[in-house]
Amino acid sequence: MDVRWERQNLAMGANGRGSHLVAVLVENSRQRTRSETLFREQLATISERYLNSRARDMRAFHQGLFWVRVDRKLNGLTLKPRERQKIEAVISETVPRPDKDWALWSVTCIPRYDP
Repeated sequence: MDVRWERQNLAMGANGRGSHLVAVLVENSRQRTRSETLFREQLATISERYLNSRARDMRAFHQGLFWVRVDRKLNGLTLKPRERQKIEAVISETVPRPDKDWALWSVTCIPRYDP
């Protein structure tokens, strides 16, 4: 199984356009003549602005929401622990998993910015 990233350019209201990244889990069959996708599962989507935001708590909150969706999808699949760790490691290179307190931002909404 491999993780592929797809970029979707979506209209974001009157403020212009934005891009979303979609983590897609794929399994390919490599034959001599062609490569055929046997399995394809969209894991989660995140707006790129939440990957680059200087507001660290907001960034962690949205990354946490992303990881909740990834975990839910991976829990529904029959994966070996080592295979799941590999998939999570690949995803975390692009979207880091936040610390355990990521959900508190929705309660406090106190913006703290990176220096």
